[in-house]
Amino acid sequence: MHRFTYFILQDYVYLLDFAQVLCQAGAKSPDLETLDLFAHHALGAVEVERSFHASFGKSLGLSREQLDAVIKAPVTQAYIDHLQSVARSGTLGEIVAAVLPCYWIYGEAGRRLYRNRPAKPKIYRQWIETYASETFWQPVREQIQLMDRLGAAANRGEKKLMTAHFILSSRYEFMFWEQAYRLESWPV
Repeated sequence: MHRFTYFILQDYVYLLDFAQVLCQAGAKSPDLETLDLFAHHALGAVEVERSFHASFGKSLGLSREQLDAVIKAPVTQAYIDHLQSVARSGTLGEIVAAVLPCYWIYGEAGRRLYRNRPAKPKIYRQWIETYASETFWQPVREQIQLMDRLGAAANRGEKKLMTAHFILSSRYEFMFWEQAYRLESWPV
């Protein structure tokens, strides 16, 4: 349970920054439809995800103050720094490429774990069912469709950057989960 708690805490502190990155993507949107997509996704990260994590925190015996006092672990900080850097200086296509692994990997993990989800502890089953749900997969598909559209319109240089951002974010996703497994913290 310690690893799961660690994971939930790091994911909780990640979400505010992730929502801000989605807002920056919205600011680079070429039309109202794309702006609306990012506004809804950012709002989801703030409202739905934070309340979801707050309920998990409560189930784990953590207060809102304890959740808000969590310090970002090394991989969490590095991952957020990467996303913020892309959001500041990259194109919309680059931002979508950088954030897509977060959406997609959680959805895939939820789907794969759903097949053999445990009955107990209830908190594990709830987490799995959330990320396997159609409600979660709707924004995943929206981001994939947007990536396909932006990728098709990108020039060779932008495609290369988009690929690099997608790969780096995928690596950070793996490291984020591994960080929780190892219960990593700052060495000093």
